Amino acid sequence: MAPPSGREGLRPRVAVASRLQEIWKEILDLETFGPRDDFFELGGDSLAAATLMVEIELAFGVKLPMSILLEAPNVATLVDRILDGIGRTESRILVPVEPAGDRTPIIFVHGLHGQVLFARHLRGRLGEGRPIFGLQGRIAPPPGGDAESVPEIAADYLAAIQELRPERAPILAGYCAGTLIAWEMARQLAASGQAVAALIGIDPPITLEGDIGGPSGAPEGDYGSPEAFRDEARSIIAGSAERNADPTIIGRGEDAVERAVDRAERLRMILNRYRPGPLEGKVAFICSAPRVRRLKEPANPWRNILPRSSRLYPAGEGHLELFRDRGKLVAQAIARCLKDLAL
Repeated sequence: MAPPSGREGLRPRVAVASRLQEIWKEILDLETFGPRDDFFELGGDSLAAATLMVEIELAFGVKLPMSILLEAPNVATLVDRILDGIGRTESRILVPVEPAGDRTPIIFVHGLHGQVLFARHLRGRLGEGRPIFGLQGRIAPPPGGDAESVPEIAADYLAAIQELRPERAPILAGYCAGTLIAWEMARQLAASGQAVAALIGIDPPITLEGDIGGPSGAPEGDYGSPEAFRDEARSIIAGSAERNADPTIIGRGEDAVERAVDRAERLRMILNRYRPGPLEGKVAFICSAPRVRRLKEPANPWRNILPRSSRLYPAGEGHLELFRDRGKLVAQAIARCLKDLAL
């Protein structure tokens, strides 16, 4: 929707910008900042970003995804998104993180929480001229209420990335459970006679037998019950929101945590029904220490479908450690991987 021109266009823009600045001041606890100052460089984190989206919806009646801050990280550009979004609620699946560059693009797929804000940490750290995009979650029930499947989600995401019209096949990188969605995307491309340049899994699920992930105090993939999963997810989400350890989180308060747990549980159920088949080509996994040990076990199911040429890159001692310190461990591991794969 094009904004009105002249004075009639200026009035709503000034009003929106003024109210948005007030919201930023309250959330970031700042008195002054410029219209082009970056939200995250001013001290914003994913918890503050979620609060910002709630306040925008309350103030303007516009529901925006947190990932909008990847393409509109300051007041000047975010005002345009708010004006464009008035009366619309549809959010984008494909999010540009670092869209410029002529090297092989890398597209990140979200984990259980459905967000790709973690990708902001990788801007400028994967080599000069590397385009970076993210795929944020579409895990709401479709019309009719039927449950989705991983192939349906993968097909949605493949349709979304067609707008890029890349000159070369992209690299797909799945974060945690998102590795399974990226895997299915690569298989669908292969079935249609296309290919990906490489598939990278960042701490992917280990068991592949109907139990995605697992509590921190139990063997990977061993939930015991749906209640155990929700309790563990609730603990991780609430704790991560408090210390900003996991950059995919979430919102403020108990209601936001419960909504995040619901989304994670829904996607977990969808992923638990998926059985990945073999995939050829360049494949690499970046894994924390516990998952490295599990992947090396002779009976691990990944060994039946990974190509013989697949590579494994250890990174950190635990899952939540991977994106601490602005994603330093993951950025270094991906950069090594891309160099080894000549990408």
